[in-house]
Amino acid sequence: MTTNRNNESSRTVPISRRSVLRTTGAAGALAVGGSGLPFFTGIAAADEHLIETCGGEVDVVVALDYSGSIRSAGTWGDIQSGVDSFLGVVPADVQLGLVTFGDAPAAFEYGPGNLLDFATAGNVSAVQAGVPADVPPGENATHMPGALDFSNAILEQEGRGGKEIVVLITDGGPNYENGVVGDGAAPPADDTTFPYGTFDYTGGSNGGENGIAGEPGELTETTATATAIKNAGRRVIAVGVGENVAGFDDYLRDEIASSTDDFVAVQDASNLGSELEALISEVCEECVDCSVDGQLAKYEFACVETDPDTGECIAYDFVPEGDADDNVAYTAGSYESKEGEAFEPMTASFDTEYCELYVLVKSGRELEVQSFEEIDGSVTVETANDGKFAISFVAFYCTEDAAVEALESFPSRGRR
Repeated sequence: MTTNRNNESSRTVPISRRSVLRTTGAAGALAVGGSGLPFFTGIAAADEHLIETCGGEVDVVVALDYSGSIRSAGTWGDIQSGVDSFLGVVPADVQLGLVTFGDAPAAFEYGPGNLLDFATAGNVSAVQAGVPADVPPGENATHMPGALDFSNAILEQEGRGGKEIVVLITDGGPNYENGVVGDGAAPPADDTTFPYGTFDYTGGSNGGENGIAGEPGELTETTATATAIKNAGRRVIAVGVGENVAGFDDYLRDEIASSTDDFVAVQDASNLGSELEALISEVCEECVDCSVDGQLAKYEFACVETDPDTGECIAYDFVPEGDADDNVAYTAGSYESKEGEAFEPMTASFDTEYCELYVLVKSGRELEVQSFEEIDGSVTVETANDGKFAISFVAFYCTEDAAVEALESFPSRGRR
């Protein structure tokens, strides 16, 4: 990909790629992919719901650690409260499931054969009640691969093929007894029947429940389970809670989560609720694929106010030239001027619902195509010549080809 600058010598240089990164919305502590301005379609605070709709097919299974280490850390009250608040703000058009795990995984059923359902008020109340109120028993195991396999099977059988996500909430690494889970038989201890198959594990401890979290076999087997889920096109978000998770931060981030940005460390368990609410905001973030041929919009830096007595311009800003696409709008007064100058814009910000945009920027006699991907709802264009001259106009396009074509056809000192 190239950025083309058209000046007196018509030179061509590598593209200046500016990937505008995303944040979460009002619940705000979780940053996914970096920082930027929050922008979500269809999000509104209403009653206890942070988000009204995800606007698409989103299926989420929460895999919740309910092991003895959480009992020892004394964090279950905060975890239970945080998960409860998270469930309360999941949009009604999201399907929601729950798996808990200690010695073995167990899946929550809304009813026989129904492990994933829409987050309506009644269903949310039911799954909130499915989160144990009592602190975890004194179990030694943390059957993380079993919980991941149960979650994946639920999405495989009942998911709708849109965004399918496993949210793993844990305070450490995998630690489990070998054996089959899902058949209701021991080992491992406390196994329950599961309608979507059984899963055999050989990477854990061979006897009892005293395997040590971090054994190579346990880590390798759990990594393989998470990798299979991700290879199936599903997303795994790992949330590490409490001080005990510190030794497994790297493992959860690099081996379990779908990306480094899909790992969330919550050292203080009392913050789990706000982090999870921010997470569902990010999950429900939407953008529009840009498919318009030709120019979407063009904004020129022009006079917007004159002195009625002298006719002298006293205020400038970016204004649309002709019709502008509804999904691209200048943020009034957002430009930043050159130091010491009132009306010499070096940057300008625009709200947009598009996922990706290419912008032709003219500064002085130079033009440059700037690209923006993974847009969070706002893009900030910059002067095309490293701060020499102010921006005179910006024009938006869906594709690089369209933007480059516009650049190459622009008159330069009487030449094309």
